[in-house]
Amino acid sequence: MRSYNKKQAIRILPAFFLLLVCSFPAFATNVKSAYLYNLSNFSGKIPYSDVRLHVDRARDEVYVLDRGIVKVFNETGMEVFWFGDNRALGTIYDIAVDEKGDLLLLSFDFSHPADGPDYWISKCNYRGDLKGTVRIGGLPGDFYGFCPNRMFMRGGELLLVSTSRMQAIVTDRNGKFQKGYDFGRIVDVPEKDRLTTEIFGFSVDRSGNMLFTVAVHFKAYVVSPEGKLIVSFGKSGSAPGMFGVISGIAVDDEGNYLVVERLRSVVMVFDREFRFVQEFGYRGEKPWNLIRPNEVAVGNSGKLYVTQLRNRGVSVFSLSSYGTEGGRQ
Repeated sequence: MRSYNKKQAIRILPAFFLLLVCSFPAFATNVKSAYLYNLSNFSGKIPYSDVRLHVDRARDEVYVLDRGIVKVFNETGMEVFWFGDNRALGTIYDIAVDEKGDLLLLSFDFSHPADGPDYWISKCNYRGDLKGTVRIGGLPGDFYGFCPNRMFMRGGELLLVSTSRMQAIVTDRNGKFQKGYDFGRIVDVPEKDRLTTEIFGFSVDRSGNMLFTVAVHFKAYVVSPEGKLIVSFGKSGSAPGMFGVISGIAVDDEGNYLVVERLRSVVMVFDREFRFVQEFGYRGEKPWNLIRPNEVAVGNSGKLYVTQLRNRGVSVFSLSSYGTEGGRQ
């Protein structure tokens, strides 16, 4: 009798453990978004329309570049300083901040159109006072005529991007060429399509990976610092989680990928496995609505900055991730 019970127990045990495992639902990531405020000054919300944005997380400040003028906002979204009226700075196209807090401006001179645009890097202190300039040199033949419109600091080096040519170069602090990327080749853009294919959104994550969107491909891409394609994701469509006309892209501290969808005026959230989680914004006149968003940038404490059109300014949201029982909702 005792032997019979033992055999029965052996047969029952696997089923018992299976039941035990199944009784605990799988945990998945969910994201909660909330509108916080718009970047403002003492007169109220600043009616920006499609501006360039840079978040300096080390100092918890936000830089907004609007028609050559740089305005600085503190951690509460209030304007605290501005500069850009110094002609020596040229026409400012982008801004980055190095580890010491010095500002790097991508400056242009268009006064001699016959010679093509002239560009350089202006090095400034935190108040925008010019400390020196850097010229880019030593470009190989594949990058002849390279003319950047985006700039990032990555591991102490400069990363300059031409979104129209789908190329990027890395230089040292003195502007000497170190390496280059041809994103058109990396993502297999046919030669006949090179002139009609360009990057819309671009950012760099904390590991130095380069994230960008190509609207005509309905795809977002992640490329390693070594120039290897890590992943591409996205499908064309107009439903939630689908790509219509995509633009800005970033990754938050939880590893969620944020992609701006212009047509539906939303920011889409994908988890670290590139599964669609949720979206927020939507066209409208409410404070939390968006009008044709473009860029997205991640700040401290889960803050997310989104630029948009029609004088709607820069909207600030909070994002928080948490596990949910039973999978995605």
